[in-house]
Amino acid sequence: MLSSAQALSWQGSVVGGAGLPPSARVGVWSAGPSGAPISELTSAPISSGTFTLKLDDAPPSRAQFPLRPESIGWPGVVGDVNLSAPVLNSAVNLFVYDDANRNGRRDDNEALIDAFPDVQRQPLVTVWVSGNVTVSAGHGFSARLVSGWNTFVVDLGRNASVSTYSGQPVNLRVRP
Repeated sequence: MLSSAQALSWQGSVVGGAGLPPSARVGVWSAGPSGAPISELTSAPISSGTFTLKLDDAPPSRAQFPLRPESIGWPGVVGDVNLSAPVLNSAVNLFVYDDANRNGRRDDNEALIDAFPDVQRQPLVTVWVSGNVTVSAGHGFSARLVSGWNTFVVDLGRNASVSTYSGQPVNLRVRP
């Protein structure tokens, strides 16, 4: 089983963020099927190149969409995708931004910078699902997701294997 809970926590460091201002924050955003950000779920300041994030609640209903094989763009998912059950899902993306007015949240005039989380150079994926489902695809990809938040690491070797995220330090790669 993959890491799952109603609350998730990540701790880690920002890689490539040398040009970030002291008021930079990292935010977890719900994403639509196209990957576009919908709403910020949580955020935290980046302090001395490190961050701690906690994600407590389910995503808002406007950020929940039917999980469809053709809309899964997770690392390691190739070929035919199979789902064991119909569920709603909400993927998340991480972004960094300059909280210029230091109000603790992103404002419309604060640009989002893509941030890519990994654990020991393997992609970290976080997704919320409304019920239990197994997602399988080519090259051995198989992820058993349980209702709520799920976080897993994808090993992109010869076969795509999925392993539990259990609190390892997260590298957040940014290109400001």
